[in-house]
Amino acid sequence: MQLVEKNTIQNEILSELDTDKESSIYSECAQHWNTPITHSGRWFKDTYGRTLLMRGINVCGSSKLPTHPYSGSTHLYDEDLFWDHRNVSFIGRPFPLNEAKEHFSRLSAWGLTLIRLLVPWESLEHKGPGIYDEDYIDYLRELIQLMPHYGLKCFIDPHQDTWSRFSGGSGAPGWTFEVAGMNMKNFKDTGAAYVHNTNAVPGDPLPMVWPTNYTKLAASTMFTLFFAGDTFAPNTKYEGQSVQQFLNDHFIHTYSHLAERLVDLDAVMGFEFLNEPHPGYIGLSGLESFDPITNLIFGDAPTPLQSFALGDGIPQKVGVYIKTWPFPTKKSHDRIINENKVSIWSQSCIWKQHGVWTVDEKTGDPVLLDTQYFSKDPVTGKKINFYDDFYTPLVNRYAQAIQKVKKEWYCYVEPLANERAPVYKETDHHHNIVFSPHWYDLNCNFYKKYNGRITHDVQCLQRGGNVFSATYLGRNGARKNYRGQIKNIKEDGLVDMGEKPCVLGEVGIPMDLNDGVAFTANDYSSHIQFLDSIIYALESNLINFTLWNYDVCNDHEYGDHWNGENFSVYSVKKAQIDYKEHDDGDSKLSKDHLYDGGRVLEAVLRPYASKIAGIPTFSEFDLAQLQYTFIFTPFTEEEAKQMEVKYQSSHDMACVTEIFVPYFHFGNQLLDISVNVGECEYNQTKQTLYHSYSRTEIEPNQSIKIQLSLLRPSYGYSLCSMM
Repeated sequence: MQLVEKNTIQNEILSELDTDKESSIYSECAQHWNTPITHSGRWFKDTYGRTLLMRGINVCGSSKLPTHPYSGSTHLYDEDLFWDHRNVSFIGRPFPLNEAKEHFSRLSAWGLTLIRLLVPWESLEHKGPGIYDEDYIDYLRELIQLMPHYGLKCFIDPHQDTWSRFSGGSGAPGWTFEVAGMNMKNFKDTGAAYVHNTNAVPGDPLPMVWPTNYTKLAASTMFTLFFAGDTFAPNTKYEGQSVQQFLNDHFIHTYSHLAERLVDLDAVMGFEFLNEPHPGYIGLSGLESFDPITNLIFGDAPTPLQSFALGDGIPQKVGVYIKTWPFPTKKSHDRIINENKVSIWSQSCIWKQHGVWTVDEKTGDPVLLDTQYFSKDPVTGKKINFYDDFYTPLVNRYAQAIQKVKKEWYCYVEPLANERAPVYKETDHHHNIVFSPHWYDLNCNFYKKYNGRITHDVQCLQRGGNVFSATYLGRNGARKNYRGQIKNIKEDGLVDMGEKPCVLGEVGIPMDLNDGVAFTANDYSSHIQFLDSIIYALESNLINFTLWNYDVCNDHEYGDHWNGENFSVYSVKKAQIDYKEHDDGDSKLSKDHLYDGGRVLEAVLRPYASKIAGIPTFSEFDLAQLQYTFIFTPFTEEEAKQMEVKYQSSHDMACVTEIFVPYFHFGNQLLDISVNVGECEYNQTKQTLYHSYSRTEIEPNQSIKIQLSLLRPSYGYSLCSMM
């Protein structure tokens, strides 16, 4: 590469310290999405037919919890207020309206402009079946109406974890347990759920045991009823209707109602179906134990049969598991649960009623009658498939209901956690479906350790690989490991669901890694390396994604204030400290203050091509060298003419590629920008590099390569070179 220096104008440009006055024919910022978004095959498109690569963030983790009548932090417990599940409010989640300008400005400046907006079922229908919180919906409308001013788009996430707050997670209203005939106040004594509010002891380290609720009675039963109650519990009714249909109808009607209230808002791209769905007991081949490969066995770990018995008032000696290595956990000891013989059922266990188990009349012990009950249709004996028989049909119904309100909206569909996508058949609902999986380094998240020396491919182990092939060494090994896992997820989605866009809905790292060293020593070096490797894997796979998460309640001690998680890339406590450390005026919206509170921004804020005048083939940011390389295949004149039916592909902007160039790394620096075809224009104020080309200068099968890096300190000047 030969650098072509414009010596005759260099001194003049370097003397222009005010780059805001730079003239430009371009009005948009690369990271802004003030355009209708459609798709063609696997790629999102704008009105000019340009390919879009979108990235953003989840807003926010604390939206799982109410704001009224008291702060819903899971380390807090009030005997009266906690159980008053009907009289709550989520107004102010994710943040108060008077703070929206600050947070939206920050996310826009950070280039994280696709918002996965958490709106749990409970936040909308907590008062009772069919009673919607219109005040909260009014708040959401006002919040979303602000988004276009900052170039933001969003999609609604009906977020849940282990079914509900009252079964140790988030999501469904408390009254859903009443529909199933459960008394949730007895979940603790019966081991039916680990609820942080009721189980936590002051002074204890925050546990990460909430995922174990997926194998406990409360959540497993509710998911089974929600997806397949008509099949496995046909005799369980509520107000004359099957429990499954009652729950399904109210869930779908709730989000259809929300859709009707938001239908006129341009910022909304669509609705997700359900965060991290779970089959409950559906598909279990046996009820004697849970598979430790696919389930987290940690803390109190009753088997399915023991869970049934405990919930029905029969004490059980249950294994207690602790963290270990190389396996995640091992049994430490046993303990007796439910010595007081309380029951969660208003009558008796519904699984006993349906002939799954009984009590031995002589010994009083629980006995299985049909260990394969949930693996086959109880009537026909036909083997069941969770996706084909239960999940996808409900997704189809939900998507059709949402798109009946607005057909242009997308429906985001994710598989079971850590599993392949559902296989879509021709008869399934394909219109505007987006594949939206999640990915985390489960090993590092569970142990909350990352040293950069060794990582493991849990995906490989779950698919039958051995520990040697699943072990990677060093920074380059981590990048290779994560890149391969993300590639598998993306390709599986294309094979199983067809040529559909993919948005990785959740990905991130715990900020309390390595015993919280970042908080005590202000050392985020391991975090930066960890998250850089992950985002490298995402960008190199050319995948859209939303990081987990941006939480305005986050602090070092209680993290995201939910079950001991601490993932937020923003911390209000850090923001208060940062604000005092630099003098950039009083406004929180000044350029430097927009980075206040940011964690691991070195890895989060990186260049990316967002609007591409062609098909992207390569994208990579080298954080160590601060060098970004992007390659794409431009649309030919013939392709552009074919696109005119749907897009404004003959417009000049159809030949413009926009790259987000974060001020955080590149502000007031001399840039070396090279390209093999076309011209570049860099606008520091908009944090955008514009590349344009003429289709007449494009040779057959030619690729365009754009590369940018730092040259030497300066004031917003860029040199453009030709290769």
